[in-house]
Amino acid sequence: MVRKRMIAGVALVAAAGLALSACSTGAPQAASGTTDTINAELWYAPATFDPAKASASSDVTVARLGFDTLLRQGETEGYIGGLATDWSSTSASDYTFTIRDDATCSDGTPITPTVVADSFGYLVGLDDSGAQTWKNQAFGSGTPTFTPDDAAGTLAISLSAPYSQMLGGLTRPGSGIICPAGIADPEGLAAGTVAGAWSGPYTLSESAAGKSVQYELRDDYDAWPAWENVEGKPAKTINLTVQADSNTSANLLESGGVDLARFYDANAQRFEGDGYSTVTFASSAYNLVFNQAPGAGSVFEGNQDLRAAVAQAIDREGFNAAGLDSLGVEQNTVNAASYRCALDDSSLVQSYDPAAAAKVLNGKTIRLLMMSNWDPAADFLAESLRAAGATVTVSAPDPADWTKQMRTQPETWDVAIAAENAEAGLIDTSIARYLGPTYAQGGTNVASSDNPEGVADYEAGMSATDPDEQCADFEAAQKTILERVDMAPLITDTHRYVAREGFASYVFSGYWDISAMRITS
Repeated sequence: MVRKRMIAGVALVAAAGLALSACSTGAPQAASGTTDTINAELWYAPATFDPAKASASSDVTVARLGFDTLLRQGETEGYIGGLATDWSSTSASDYTFTIRDDATCSDGTPITPTVVADSFGYLVGLDDSGAQTWKNQAFGSGTPTFTPDDAAGTLAISLSAPYSQMLGGLTRPGSGIICPAGIADPEGLAAGTVAGAWSGPYTLSESAAGKSVQYELRDDYDAWPAWENVEGKPAKTINLTVQADSNTSANLLESGGVDLARFYDANAQRFEGDGYSTVTFASSAYNLVFNQAPGAGSVFEGNQDLRAAVAQAIDREGFNAAGLDSLGVEQNTVNAASYRCALDDSSLVQSYDPAAAAKVLNGKTIRLLMMSNWDPAADFLAESLRAAGATVTVSAPDPADWTKQMRTQPETWDVAIAAENAEAGLIDTSIARYLGPTYAQGGTNVASSDNPEGVADYEAGMSATDPDEQCADFEAAQKTILERVDMAPLITDTHRYVAREGFASYVFSGYWDISAMRITS
């Protein structure tokens, strides 16, 4: 059976896929040092090149090529400098960054603390759900104040509400620094046509709508993070073609039609021999989200027993087999167990019990929302609920509409399957998907749940400066979410990025970074 891909939803994620375009060579290249090009793939086409508005997985991926962030993930733990060379904090509300003095925009404009502050101001000021997510990841729920000192080379950031996770938030691609030319032309920025918008190593050189994008390495770029174990040279040209079918990706990788490819399924096992290298990472945390928005007509508003019954109706092993060839791992909280402060207690999750579920679900009508291209998983979930006696209608819009419905149209769905980004390592962002203010209220709570106890625990973790205290508070917040069944965790998928001989890619603290793809021979 040809399986369709299940893609991360970010904060999380995706767009829509077509076929290999002429942007790729279409034929094998010798891995002998004769090429300066990397041919790779995207599962979906980018919907925007504005990093602040990136909500689909492909948007987030290409944002890393074009826009540098203040900090980056460390290779094994912690953070390393991006555009910042030094950083410090006096509390969970006050931070200071020293901005490197040799970084420039793609039009030669120096990247000063004022340029960074203006980019952050643009992000914070956007009325856009994607930007709202990035703003909350970067600066928390409060209002940030940016004070640049170009003479001293520093940027001070003060927050109206404590946010202990800001350093991690400023590694995320959506906080990438947009240069002045891009901010001056938001429409051109989104279309990728502003030549001077880019702060990162690559600029967009070609874009075929729905098919492919091509990036060129800047001749003047010399602001790479101080990675210790990255070997090889950056490609001068990166071709990214849209390919939604895993079998086709595997065939192209074997033939040399692409140099690197990402797999979530058993196709990765075709490349376990000599001639290929593989890096692995947790990619997506698959959760059921229960819509509890007041007055939206959802059957789950105020009905914890019904929410629990849905969780009991789903065999997580069966879901894993249907969508991920059983290569995922059990998940017991809002995100992957590899996350710092993740609560990994299976006793808080409903066990598979279809008989008990049927006693509650029989005769209920449930609107299931999921993204297009998730066919096996959609069929499995819908049929599991129908087997328990529920009438199920399935809506599977494209990723942009899926994101919009989840965040801003609660009247259209009852339960949704969401794929949380499992690479970032920021458990607070996943917690905030299930408590606190909704998107309409300036937050990120897609469940529209009312959980004051969890909010109190969450806010305590956001204010704590001691790492152990942070985890204790965040674990307590997760416990309230699981006990209330505001969401039901399913599985975390492990992705494998495979490179053929002569090419390599790298994972940093669980995060695969496209800008670290290299030509090694």
